[in-house]
Amino acid sequence: MSWQHLHTGKTLQQRLAELQGHLAELNTPLSGLEPGRIRRVYSRQFIKVNRQLFIPLSLNSIRVFDIPRTRRGTRVGIRTTFPSWNAFNNIRLVGVGLDYLELQGKGRVPSRILFPLSSVESIYRPTVRRKSLKRPCTRK
Repeated sequence: MSWQHLHTGKTLQQRLAELQGHLAELNTPLSGLEPGRIRRVYSRQFIKVNRQLFIPLSLNSIRVFDIPRTRRGTRVGIRTTFPSWNAFNNIRLVGVGLDYLELQGKGRVPSRILFPLSSVESIYRPTVRRKSLKRPCTRK
């Protein structure tokens, strides 16, 4: 798999600084989902969401809303360190940073999912299931 065109050369903190003010959903290891706006991104290790400080590299994932869809990217499957029940088995990888992966979210609402590399076990090419061709019956 060639992902050279997807490399951003940015850290997770730099990418989150670009997304400041967007609605986000933080998937934390112990408390579940934490929705809110990204209020501030500090230069070192923290982001502020709903009057709380979070360490982005310790989170399972960060889903950021209101980002337009893109056509660039590669279809991949992501195996995570937390239970995701095949939610990421066929998803578009749109960016590879120094310490994170950026995926385009599925569904009607445009979003991006940022995974710290510490929460990713493996990346694989999804299997393509071909539809069986219906052939006309030739029995007589």
